[in-house]
Amino acid sequence: MGSDQDGAFYTEGRVRVRTSDRAFLNPESKASRDISVAFVGAVAKDGKTLDATAATGIRGMRYAIEAGRRDVTFLEINEGAYGELVRNLELNGLDPGSARNTSLQEFTNARNGRFSVIDLDPFGGVTPYIYDIMKIVGDGTLLMATATDTAVLCGAESRACLRLYDAVPMHNELCHEAGLRILAGYIARVAAQFDFGIAVRLALAHRHYMRVFLEMRHGVDAVDESIASMGFAMYCDRCAAPTHEKAALPVASMCPRCGSRLRSAGKMWLGSLYDKSAIGKAMALLDDREAGARTVRMLSTISGELDTPFYYSLAAMTARLHIGSVPIRAVLDALGDMGYNATRTHLDPNGIKTDAPVDALTGCVRDASARIAGKK
Repeated sequence: MGSDQDGAFYTEGRVRVRTSDRAFLNPESKASRDISVAFVGAVAKDGKTLDATAATGIRGMRYAIEAGRRDVTFLEINEGAYGELVRNLELNGLDPGSARNTSLQEFTNARNGRFSVIDLDPFGGVTPYIYDIMKIVGDGTLLMATATDTAVLCGAESRACLRLYDAVPMHNELCHEAGLRILAGYIARVAAQFDFGIAVRLALAHRHYMRVFLEMRHGVDAVDESIASMGFAMYCDRCAAPTHEKAALPVASMCPRCGSRLRSAGKMWLGSLYDKSAIGKAMALLDDREAGARTVRMLSTISGELDTPFYYSLAAMTARLHIGSVPIRAVLDALGDMGYNATRTHLDPNGIKTDAPVDALTGCVRDASARIAGKK
Protein backbone atom coordinates (compact mmCIF):
# COMPACT_ATOMS: atom_id res chain seq x y z
CA MET A 1 0.00 0.00 0.00
CA GLY A 2 1.39 3.38 -1.00
CA SER A 3 0.33 6.86 0.07
CA ASP A 4 0.45 10.57 -0.76
CA GLN A 5 -0.79 13.69 0.96
CA ASP A 6 -4.36 13.10 -0.25
CA GLY A 7 -4.70 9.54 1.04
CA ALA A 8 -3.41 5.99 0.69
CA PHE A 9 -3.37 3.70 -2.32
CA TYR A 10 -4.59 0.12 -2.17
CA THR A 11 -4.02 -2.45 -4.91
CA GLU A 12 -6.15 -5.56 -5.32
CA GLY A 13 -6.19 -7.75 -8.38
CA ARG A 14 -5.68 -5.44 -11.36
CA VAL A 15 -7.29 -2.42 -9.69
CA ARG A 16 -5.61 0.40 -7.74
CA VAL A 17 -7.74 2.74 -5.67
CA ARG A 18 -7.18 5.73 -3.49
CA THR A 19 -8.57 5.31 0.04
CA SER A 20 -9.42 7.94 2.62
CA ASP A 21 -11.81 8.49 5.49
CA ARG A 22 -14.38 9.62 2.91
CA ALA A 23 -14.75 6.23 1.18
CA PHE A 24 -14.80 2.96 3.15
CA LEU A 25 -12.77 -0.03 2.01
CA ASN A 26 -12.26 -3.18 4.09
CA PRO A 27 -9.20 -5.25 3.09
CA GLU A 28 -10.69 -8.13 5.11
CA SER A 29 -13.37 -8.46 2.41
CA LYS A 30 -10.79 -9.28 -0.27
CA ALA A 31 -11.79 -12.98 -0.25
CA SER A 32 -15.39 -12.00 -0.98
CA ARG A 33 -14.30 -9.80 -3.88
CA ASP A 34 -11.91 -12.42 -5.29
CA ILE A 35 -14.64 -15.08 -5.29
CA SER A 36 -17.22 -12.66 -6.70
CA VAL A 37 -14.99 -11.62 -9.61
CA ALA A 38 -14.38 -15.28 -10.49
CA PHE A 39 -18.08 -16.10 -10.14
CA VAL A 40 -19.19 -13.23 -12.35
CA GLY A 41 -16.60 -14.15 -14.95
CA ALA A 42 -17.70 -17.77 -14.91
CA VAL A 43 -21.51 -17.69 -14.89
CA ALA A 44 -22.99 -14.20 -15.33
CA LYS A 45 -25.06 -13.40 -18.42
CA ASP A 46 -24.02 -10.60 -20.75
CA GLY A 47 -25.57 -7.24 -20.00
CA LYS A 48 -25.41 -4.38 -17.55
CA THR A 49 -23.73 -4.57 -14.13
CA LEU A 50 -24.61 -2.49 -11.07
CA ASP A 51 -22.32 -1.81 -8.11
CA ALA A 52 -25.16 -0.64 -5.89
CA THR A 53 -23.11 0.54 -2.90
CA ALA A 54 -19.83 1.45 -4.54
CA ALA A 55 -17.76 3.45 -1.98
CA THR A 56 -14.25 3.35 -3.55
CA GLY A 57 -15.69 1.39 -6.49
CA ILE A 58 -13.26 -1.48 -6.11
CA ARG A 59 -15.86 -4.23 -6.68
CA GLY A 60 -17.37 -2.76 -9.82
CA MET A 61 -13.97 -1.85 -11.22
CA ARG A 62 -12.71 -5.38 -10.73
CA TYR A 63 -15.79 -6.67 -12.57
CA ALA A 64 -15.03 -4.29 -15.45
CA ILE A 65 -11.28 -4.92 -15.66
CA GLU A 66 -10.95 -8.56 -14.56
CA ALA A 67 -14.33 -10.13 -15.41
CA GLY A 68 -14.81 -8.25 -18.70
CA ARG A 69 -18.06 -6.48 -17.80
CA ARG A 70 -18.31 -3.71 -20.38
CA ASP A 71 -21.23 -1.75 -18.93
CA VAL A 72 -20.86 -1.12 -15.18
CA THR A 73 -22.79 1.52 -13.24
CA PHE A 74 -21.58 2.70 -9.83
CA LEU A 75 -23.91 4.17 -7.20
CA GLU A 76 -22.67 6.16 -4.21
CA ILE A 77 -25.00 8.33 -2.15
CA ASN A 78 -22.34 10.02 0.01
CA GLU A 79 -20.97 13.10 -1.74
CA GLY A 80 -17.45 12.80 -0.31
CA ALA A 81 -17.21 9.12 -1.20
CA TYR A 82 -18.60 9.87 -4.66
CA GLY A 83 -15.70 12.26 -5.29
CA GLU A 84 -13.23 9.51 -4.37
CA LEU A 85 -15.11 7.07 -6.61
CA VAL A 86 -14.79 9.37 -9.63
CA ARG A 87 -11.07 9.80 -9.01
CA ASN A 88 -10.61 6.05 -8.75
CA LEU A 89 -12.44 5.44 -12.02
CA GLU A 90 -10.13 7.91 -13.73
CA LEU A 91 -7.11 6.31 -12.03
CA ASN A 92 -8.05 2.95 -13.55
CA GLY A 93 -8.87 4.25 -17.02
CA LEU A 94 -12.64 3.83 -16.66
CA ASP A 95 -15.40 6.28 -17.56
CA PRO A 96 -16.12 8.59 -14.58
CA GLY A 97 -19.54 9.19 -16.11
CA SER A 98 -20.57 5.68 -15.07
CA ALA A 99 -20.72 6.87 -11.45
CA ARG A 100 -23.95 8.31 -10.02
CA ASN A 101 -24.19 10.36 -6.82
CA THR A 102 -27.63 9.06 -5.88
CA SER A 103 -29.39 6.54 -3.67
CA LEU A 104 -30.41 3.09 -4.81
CA GLN A 105 -34.04 4.01 -4.23
CA GLU A 106 -33.86 7.09 -6.50
CA PHE A 107 -31.94 5.14 -9.14
CA THR A 108 -34.38 2.24 -9.32
CA ASN A 109 -37.40 4.54 -9.39
CA ALA A 110 -35.95 6.33 -12.43
CA ARG A 111 -36.57 3.22 -14.59
CA ASN A 112 -32.97 2.49 -15.55
CA GLY A 113 -33.78 -0.89 -17.07
CA ARG A 114 -32.78 -4.40 -16.03
CA PHE A 115 -29.34 -5.50 -14.90
CA SER A 116 -27.80 -8.90 -15.45
CA VAL A 117 -25.41 -8.53 -12.47
CA ILE A 118 -26.16 -6.63 -9.26
CA ASP A 119 -23.74 -6.42 -6.36
CA LEU A 120 -25.11 -5.17 -3.04
CA ASP A 121 -22.50 -4.76 -0.32
CA PRO A 122 -23.88 -2.23 2.18
CA PHE A 123 -22.76 -1.35 5.66
CA GLY A 124 -24.97 -3.52 7.89
CA GLY A 125 -27.98 -5.45 6.64
CA VAL A 126 -29.64 -5.75 3.25
CA THR A 127 -33.25 -5.24 4.28
CA PRO A 128 -33.48 -1.51 3.35
CA TYR A 129 -32.46 -2.28 -0.25
CA ILE A 130 -34.00 -5.55 -1.47
CA TYR A 131 -37.46 -4.21 -2.36
CA ASP A 132 -35.97 -1.52 -4.61
CA ILE A 133 -33.48 -3.92 -6.20
CA MET A 134 -36.37 -6.10 -7.37
CA LYS A 135 -37.43 -3.26 -9.69
CA ILE A 136 -34.28 -3.72 -11.80
CA VAL A 137 -33.72 -7.50 -11.81
CA GLY A 138 -34.56 -9.64 -14.81
CA ASP A 139 -34.85 -13.31 -15.62
CA GLY A 140 -31.39 -14.76 -15.00
CA THR A 141 -29.99 -11.78 -13.08
CA LEU A 142 -27.12 -12.70 -10.76
CA LEU A 143 -27.78 -10.90 -7.47
CA MET A 144 -24.94 -10.95 -4.95
CA ALA A 145 -25.87 -9.58 -1.52
CA THR A 146 -23.72 -9.18 1.58
CA ALA A 147 -25.00 -8.81 5.13
CA THR A 148 -22.69 -7.69 7.92
CA ASP A 149 -25.41 -7.56 10.58
CA THR A 150 -24.30 -11.03 11.69
CA ALA A 151 -25.25 -10.41 15.32
CA VAL A 152 -28.83 -10.08 14.11
CA LEU A 153 -28.78 -13.09 11.77
CA CYS A 154 -26.94 -15.28 14.29
CA GLY A 155 -29.37 -14.64 17.13
CA ALA A 156 -27.44 -12.36 19.46
CA GLU A 157 -30.11 -9.76 18.67
CA SER A 158 -33.10 -12.02 18.13
CA ARG A 159 -35.75 -9.31 18.36
CA ALA A 160 -33.99 -7.34 15.64
CA CYS A 161 -33.92 -10.46 13.43
CA LEU A 162 -37.65 -10.91 13.89
CA ARG A 163 -38.25 -7.23 13.17
CA LEU A 164 -35.98 -6.92 10.13
CA TYR A 165 -36.00 -10.39 8.55
CA ASP A 166 -39.34 -11.64 9.89
CA ALA A 167 -37.57 -14.75 11.18
CA VAL A 168 -36.56 -16.33 14.47
CA PRO A 169 -32.79 -16.96 14.43
CA MET A 170 -30.70 -19.71 16.03
CA HIS A 171 -28.30 -18.64 18.76
CA ASN A 172 -26.15 -21.74 19.02
CA GLU A 173 -23.37 -23.56 17.14
CA LEU A 174 -25.52 -23.69 13.98
CA CYS A 175 -26.19 -19.96 13.84
CA HIS A 176 -24.08 -19.21 10.77
CA GLU A 177 -25.89 -21.65 8.51
CA ALA A 178 -29.23 -20.58 9.94
CA GLY A 179 -28.27 -16.96 9.33
CA LEU A 180 -27.42 -17.64 5.69
CA ARG A 181 -30.71 -19.44 5.21
CA ILE A 182 -32.66 -16.62 6.88
CA LEU A 183 -30.93 -14.11 4.58
CA ALA A 184 -31.73 -16.12 1.43
CA GLY A 185 -35.27 -16.74 2.66
CA TYR A 186 -35.91 -13.06 3.24
CA ILE A 187 -34.79 -12.17 -0.29
CA ALA A 188 -36.92 -15.00 -1.69
CA ARG A 189 -40.04 -13.70 0.06
CA VAL A 190 -39.53 -10.15 -1.22
CA ALA A 191 -38.72 -11.42 -4.73
CA ALA A 192 -41.98 -13.39 -4.77
CA GLN A 193 -43.91 -10.11 -4.60
CA PHE A 194 -42.34 -9.19 -7.95
CA ASP A 195 -42.98 -12.61 -9.56
CA PHE A 196 -39.39 -13.77 -9.14
CA GLY A 197 -38.11 -16.97 -7.60
CA ILE A 198 -34.51 -17.57 -6.58
CA ALA A 199 -31.90 -20.28 -7.02
CA VAL A 200 -28.99 -20.07 -4.59
CA ARG A 201 -25.73 -20.60 -6.47
CA LEU A 202 -23.37 -20.00 -3.56
CA ALA A 203 -23.67 -18.94 0.08
CA LEU A 204 -20.74 -17.93 2.30
CA ALA A 205 -20.34 -17.18 5.97
CA HIS A 206 -16.83 -15.84 6.43
CA ARG A 207 -15.37 -13.68 9.20
CA HIS A 208 -17.62 -10.63 9.64
CA TYR A 209 -20.09 -11.18 6.80
CA MET A 210 -22.60 -13.46 5.11
CA ARG A 211 -23.00 -13.40 1.35
CA VAL A 212 -25.44 -15.06 -1.04
CA PHE A 213 -25.16 -15.44 -4.81
CA LEU A 214 -28.66 -15.77 -6.27
CA GLU A 215 -29.99 -16.38 -9.75
CA MET A 216 -33.31 -14.61 -10.20
CA ARG A 217 -35.97 -16.57 -12.09
CA HIS A 218 -39.11 -14.91 -13.42
CA GLY A 219 -42.53 -16.49 -13.44
CA VAL A 220 -45.20 -18.03 -11.24
CA ASP A 221 -43.71 -21.53 -11.45
CA ALA A 222 -40.33 -20.23 -10.28
CA VAL A 223 -41.99 -18.36 -7.41
CA ASP A 224 -43.96 -21.42 -6.33
CA GLU A 225 -40.83 -23.57 -6.40
CA SER A 226 -38.94 -20.98 -4.38
CA ILE A 227 -41.66 -20.64 -1.74
CA ALA A 228 -41.87 -24.43 -1.48
CA SER A 229 -38.22 -24.39 -0.37
CA MET A 230 -39.06 -22.28 2.70
CA GLY A 231 -39.56 -23.70 6.16
CA PHE A 232 -38.25 -24.04 9.69
CA ALA A 233 -35.32 -25.59 11.48
CA MET A 234 -35.85 -27.35 14.80
CA TYR A 235 -33.16 -27.94 17.39
CA CYS A 236 -33.03 -30.17 20.47
CA ASP A 237 -30.89 -28.77 23.28
CA ARG A 238 -30.59 -32.16 24.98
CA CYS A 239 -29.31 -34.34 22.12
CA ALA A 240 -28.14 -31.63 19.70
CA ALA A 241 -30.11 -33.16 16.84
CA PRO A 242 -31.14 -30.56 14.23
CA THR A 243 -34.14 -31.27 12.03
CA HIS A 244 -35.96 -29.18 9.46
CA GLU A 245 -39.29 -29.07 7.72
CA LYS A 246 -40.44 -27.30 4.58
CA ALA A 247 -43.75 -25.84 5.63
CA ALA A 248 -45.70 -22.61 6.00
CA LEU A 249 -45.77 -23.08 9.78
CA PRO A 250 -43.56 -25.11 12.16
CA VAL A 251 -45.18 -28.46 12.90
CA ALA A 252 -42.86 -30.64 14.97
CA SER A 253 -42.66 -29.63 18.62
CA MET A 254 -41.07 -32.66 20.36
CA CYS A 255 -37.74 -34.31 19.58
CA PRO A 256 -38.40 -37.75 18.03
CA ARG A 257 -35.22 -39.08 19.65
CA CYS A 258 -35.45 -37.99 23.27
CA GLY A 259 -38.88 -36.41 23.66
CA SER A 260 -37.58 -32.97 24.66
CA ARG A 261 -39.29 -29.85 23.41
CA LEU A 262 -37.77 -28.54 20.21
CA ARG A 263 -36.82 -24.93 19.56
CA SER A 264 -37.86 -23.61 16.15
CA ALA A 265 -36.05 -21.10 13.93
CA GLY A 266 -37.24 -19.55 10.68
CA LYS A 267 -38.77 -18.94 8.28
CA MET A 268 -35.69 -19.70 6.26
CA TRP A 269 -34.50 -21.10 2.94
CA LEU A 270 -34.18 -24.90 3.14
CA GLY A 271 -33.24 -25.53 -0.48
CA SER A 272 -29.78 -25.94 -1.96
CA LEU A 273 -27.03 -23.48 -1.00
CA TYR A 274 -24.52 -24.55 -3.63
CA ASP A 275 -24.45 -24.98 -7.39
CA LYS A 276 -21.41 -27.26 -7.62
CA SER A 277 -21.08 -26.80 -11.39
CA ALA A 278 -21.02 -23.00 -11.11
CA ILE A 279 -18.59 -23.16 -8.18
CA GLY A 280 -16.30 -25.40 -10.22
CA LYS A 281 -16.30 -22.92 -13.11
CA ALA A 282 -15.49 -20.08 -10.70
CA MET A 283 -12.65 -22.06 -9.13
CA ALA A 284 -11.15 -22.58 -12.57
CA LEU A 285 -10.98 -18.79 -13.02
CA LEU A 286 -9.76 -17.99 -9.51
CA ASP A 287 -6.16 -16.81 -9.44
CA ASP A 288 -4.72 -18.94 -6.63
CA ARG A 289 -1.73 -16.63 -6.10
CA GLU A 290 -3.90 -13.52 -5.93
CA ALA A 291 -6.75 -15.02 -3.92
CA GLY A 292 -4.60 -16.76 -1.32
CA ALA A 293 -4.55 -20.30 0.01
CA ARG A 294 -7.26 -19.70 2.62
CA THR A 295 -9.80 -18.53 0.04
CA VAL A 296 -8.99 -21.42 -2.29
CA ARG A 297 -9.38 -23.89 0.58
CA MET A 298 -12.75 -22.40 1.49
CA LEU A 299 -14.11 -22.80 -2.03
CA SER A 300 -12.60 -26.28 -2.25
CA THR A 301 -14.36 -27.26 0.98
CA ILE A 302 -17.65 -25.88 -0.34
CA SER A 303 -17.27 -27.75 -3.63
CA GLY A 304 -17.13 -31.02 -1.67
CA GLU A 305 -19.66 -30.10 1.01
CA LEU A 306 -22.81 -32.17 1.40
CA ASP A 307 -25.58 -29.81 0.34
CA THR A 308 -28.19 -30.49 3.01
CA PRO A 309 -29.43 -28.58 6.06
CA PHE A 310 -27.73 -28.62 8.76
CA TYR A 311 -24.42 -29.77 10.22
CA TYR A 312 -23.20 -31.20 13.54
CA SER A 313 -20.56 -29.44 15.60
CA LEU A 314 -18.10 -31.98 17.02
CA ALA A 315 -17.09 -29.51 19.70
CA ALA A 316 -20.69 -29.16 20.89
CA MET A 317 -21.29 -32.90 20.68
CA THR A 318 -18.19 -33.93 22.67
CA ALA A 319 -19.04 -31.31 25.30
CA ARG A 320 -22.53 -32.78 25.69
CA LEU A 321 -21.09 -36.30 25.88
CA HIS A 322 -18.52 -35.14 28.47
CA ILE A 323 -15.61 -36.56 26.48
CA GLY A 324 -12.46 -35.03 25.05
CA SER A 325 -12.09 -33.74 21.52
CA VAL A 326 -11.79 -36.26 18.68
CA PRO A 327 -10.18 -35.92 15.22
CA ILE A 328 -12.76 -34.95 12.63
CA ARG A 329 -11.05 -37.15 10.04
CA ALA A 330 -11.58 -40.23 12.19
CA VAL A 331 -15.31 -39.54 12.48
CA LEU A 332 -15.68 -38.82 8.75
CA ASP A 333 -13.90 -42.08 7.89
CA ALA A 334 -16.01 -44.07 10.33
CA LEU A 335 -19.24 -42.69 8.89
CA GLY A 336 -18.03 -43.43 5.37
CA ASP A 337 -17.20 -47.03 6.36
CA MET A 338 -20.80 -47.38 7.56
CA GLY A 339 -22.10 -46.27 4.15
CA TYR A 340 -23.11 -42.71 5.05
CA ASN A 341 -22.18 -39.52 3.24
CA ALA A 342 -20.15 -37.23 5.47
CA THR A 343 -18.13 -34.11 4.67
CA ARG A 344 -16.57 -31.07 6.26
CA THR A 345 -18.32 -27.71 6.05
CA HIS A 346 -16.83 -24.26 5.52
CA LEU A 347 -19.28 -22.98 8.15
CA ASP A 348 -17.42 -24.61 11.04
CA PRO A 349 -13.87 -26.05 10.97
CA ASN A 350 -15.06 -28.67 13.45
CA GLY A 351 -18.41 -29.31 11.78
CA ILE A 352 -19.70 -32.35 9.90
CA LYS A 353 -22.49 -32.52 7.34
CA THR A 354 -23.88 -36.03 7.08
CA ASP A 355 -26.97 -38.00 6.16
CA ALA A 356 -26.31 -40.33 9.09
CA PRO A 357 -28.79 -40.32 11.99
CA VAL A 358 -27.56 -38.67 15.16
CA ASP A 359 -27.25 -42.02 16.96
CA ALA A 360 -24.82 -43.31 14.31
CA LEU A 361 -22.78 -40.11 14.52
CA THR A 362 -22.74 -40.26 18.32
CA GLY A 363 -21.51 -43.85 18.18
CA CYS A 364 -18.65 -42.89 15.86
CA VAL A 365 -17.66 -40.02 18.14
CA ARG A 366 -17.67 -42.28 21.22
CA ASP A 367 -15.62 -44.93 19.41
CA ALA A 368 -13.05 -42.34 18.31
CA SER A 369 -12.79 -41.06 21.88
CA ALA A 370 -12.38 -44.59 23.23
CA ARG A 371 -9.56 -45.32 20.77
CA ILE A 372 -7.75 -42.17 21.86
CA ALA A 373 -8.19 -43.12 25.54
CA GLY A 374 -6.87 -46.64 24.83
CA LYS A 375 -3.63 -45.26 23.37
CA LYS A 376 -2.84 -43.24 26.48
